[in-house]
Amino acid sequence: MIKEYIIDKDIVLKDFLNEKHLFSSLQKDIKKLNGQYLVNDQTVENWYKLHKGDILQIVFPTSTQGKNIKSVKGDFEILYEDSYLLIINKVNNLATIPTREHFNKSLANYVMSYYKIKGIVANIHFINRLDYATSGIIMLAKNPYILTVMKEQKIIKKYLLETVGKIDNNSGEITGGIEKDPSSVIKRRMSTKFTNSRTTYEVLAKDNEKTLVLATLHTGKTHQLRLHFASINHPLIGDELYGKKTDDQILHLHSAYLEFNHPITQKLIKIKSLPKWLEQESFIS
Repeated sequence: MIKEYIIDKDIVLKDFLNEKHLFSSLQKDIKKLNGQYLVNDQTVENWYKLHKGDILQIVFPTSTQGKNIKSVKGDFEILYEDSYLLIINKVNNLATIPTREHFNKSLANYVMSYYKIKGIVANIHFINRLDYATSGIIMLAKNPYILTVMKEQKIIKKYLLETVGKIDNNSGEITGGIEKDPSSVIKRRMSTKFTNSRTTYEVLAKDNEKTLVLATLHTGKTHQLRLHFASINHPLIGDELYGKKTDDQILHLHSAYLEFNHPITQKLIKIKSLPKWLEQESFIS
């Protein structure tokens, strides 16, 4: 990827990069992985002094992230794609990245195959991740620059979920501390010693047995929604870690809505998705 700027003042290149929030990690990648800074078609270093009217081109390298991910053919639903982003509707019970148990069967494996089949020169850069059991919207950047920009900007994330039992309130907020559970390599636990997580929610439908909720993540801690609703005695339906296993082995937790400004076009992007387990009509406005 090449990004171009027309310089509007005299400034040292390194200072210009910092003003544009091209973070030190990206600058190091450009240096180590054969990226380039071109000023008026001439290669320069980051200490070069830019002048008003100069044309700066930054040639971003293709990072080594994902190089070792095996290409495996697999189907997935694409919700949005352009030259910079790939947004997918992930199914339940699929690992996002390869693990010891799912080395050749993860979304990353499938995306790598898709890139090769389509002739797309890109590696695996997940902007957000979903647990193995969680379904819904997951987003990838096609180069490290887009990944860095997206990690720094605001993304609105909403989830549809169903809890065990009837939640009395029609809306609410759950906060608290989340930390690793020393008794497990997977589980997390709530802590009253600090606060590092926040969820707000709106009840969409309920009966005496279950409650359908639209929850907004304001922080992104591991297992946040699962823990938060378990902490108010309404664990998610199908949650084997913090509730009870169901016969269909489906966790009723789905990434249903993303909203963000496109990192290049600045166009407002809204992505919606509904889970297969949802019986009601769309509740997402």
